Amino acid sequence: MSSANGNFVKVAALSEVAEGKPRAVRVEGHSIALFQHEGAVYATDNQCPHMGYPLVRGRVRKGVLSCDWHGWSYDMEGGGCFTGGCDDLATFPVEVRNGDVYIDVTSGGKKRDDAHFLLLKEGLLSTDSWTLSKAIAIMLARGVSEEETLEIMVRHMGRHISTDEDAFNGGRKLAMMMDGVNVAHLYAPEDRLIPLMMAAEGASGRLGDRPDRQPLPPPIDWQKLENWIRVFTADKEWEGIEKCLITARQLGGHDEKIIPIFFECAVQPFFLNHYRNLIDLAHLAELLEQFGWELTGELVCSLGAKILGQGRGRPGELHREAIQKLEEIDHIFDELPQDTSIEGAVDYDEDKFSAALVSGDLDEVFDAVTEMLTAGVPINTLATTMLMTAGDRMARTPVNMSPGWWDLRDEMEIASTVRKVLRYGGTKVAAKALYHAAWRFFNNRWLNIRHQPITESRASTISKGLDEDAALAEILDAIESVRIQEIGRRTREYLNAGCSPERLMSEMGLCILKDDNGDNLLSSIYIVSEEWKTCAAHPARNQLIVGLARWATDIRRNAGNDSAVQTAHRFARGETATELYE
Repeated sequence: MSSANGNFVKVAALSEVAEGKPRAVRVEGHSIALFQHEGAVYATDNQCPHMGYPLVRGRVRKGVLSCDWHGWSYDMEGGGCFTGGCDDLATFPVEVRNGDVYIDVTSGGKKRDDAHFLLLKEGLLSTDSWTLSKAIAIMLARGVSEEETLEIMVRHMGRHISTDEDAFNGGRKLAMMMDGVNVAHLYAPEDRLIPLMMAAEGASGRLGDRPDRQPLPPPIDWQKLENWIRVFTADKEWEGIEKCLITARQLGGHDEKIIPIFFECAVQPFFLNHYRNLIDLAHLAELLEQFGWELTGELVCSLGAKILGQGRGRPGELHREAIQKLEEIDHIFDELPQDTSIEGAVDYDEDKFSAALVSGDLDEVFDAVTEMLTAGVPINTLATTMLMTAGDRMARTPVNMSPGWWDLRDEMEIASTVRKVLRYGGTKVAAKALYHAAWRFFNNRWLNIRHQPITESRASTISKGLDEDAALAEILDAIESVRIQEIGRRTREYLNAGCSPERLMSEMGLCILKDDNGDNLLSSIYIVSEEWKTCAAHPARNQLIVGLARWATDIRRNAGNDSAVQTAHRFARGETATELYE
């Protein structure tokens, strides 16, 4: 292209742009659409702002340009979008000189500097994965800080869950948000878009409305509020809990007491069958820690209250028996050894405890926890055994029948959550949480998985000359091709040959997520990655990776088409469908 008169660039001869026959030209590496319509020449971005289809293939009527793919329409001159609200079309000044067409690429372009923010808000309201992917991709490509993007998502989620979701769905959406963010941070910025899009999906939803919740009038102090929170938890009155929390925040000076009392209430015996409470409250605590009270206060008070005040139903016979056992041993929690953090301070038969967890006998399961706690075995040590037992079971579960992947995932997740309960709720509360985790193992007694000692290495004889690149490619291909019968063996061979487990976990995570359909595995991807490092000295830790590989392969459904996220990546670079058609 040649330049003349300042910023205008010659792009074509007028004879090359006939009425009804638009033409695409390249200017500074970008595709520009030229139209002659009703005696005037127009220049627009050739990429439809909706999903990137070439606009030279669209229709023009009375100055309105419509995309042929989804029908989105734009003002050819000003670029305003009639269909999508904030997806305005980039247009450029045009001059015709001596039979040639010139455009000014520097003075034209996007019409709204805040379009990406508006697009993200639109996606959060609509819950549309494509809109969310596109918005986040554009924001990251334009240098908008990830922190700023996440703050918009968190603020929206707080209002959405507070006004439109119950405890179950609110907890589920919060978990998706936090798991997406956590997994994103395992990767370099260029590989974060898929988990961030999934996080945004968790945060998305309509914004309802309700009257502002006012604090209780004085005289009120924290002691009264704390007692009332316990009463309303027992009575399943979530609105009373929320009122107490709002009042506590208005009093000031009590914010640091709110998360601990959440966990203290959540480990009460009547919550024994609601293990997700602990997982969801741990996510809530992490969200608060990362973003602060100003951004998350509404969500913490609302969702925390809904979790503690939810209906619990009538317990069955074994459930009642388990609740009674917990009530009978309540005294032991005040008598536990104070220092429960020193590894190796007491004798500990890990295989005996692991076998008890999966024995299917309620007395044996709970008695084993009690025995270990009163002997002074650290809570983190017991949580590790639970986690490794779950991982080993996932690595060995038969797949010729119902494998119980979701139940094994729950075992792993609640075991990992015990560590967070210890961090946020303290020793006594975390000790009680161990019984809630143990109850999860007891409930999974139907799984047909024979127990094996977890202190024994799962090593096998493998040639030391195993080619790491080739072995990794075989594992990823087995996942892609859903070859469940061989994925466990190949993963073990790779790990036992001394190949990089970090590389495997990273590549496997990207493989699982790449078609935008691995959101059910987000929590496991993160837990396996973190716990593999935490349990560095444990002989069974590779079973975590093997289990994840088998589960991801067995439930994989390859859509066979391009993902919204990958399309959004190319869209943000200006490379979407125009590249395919020019």
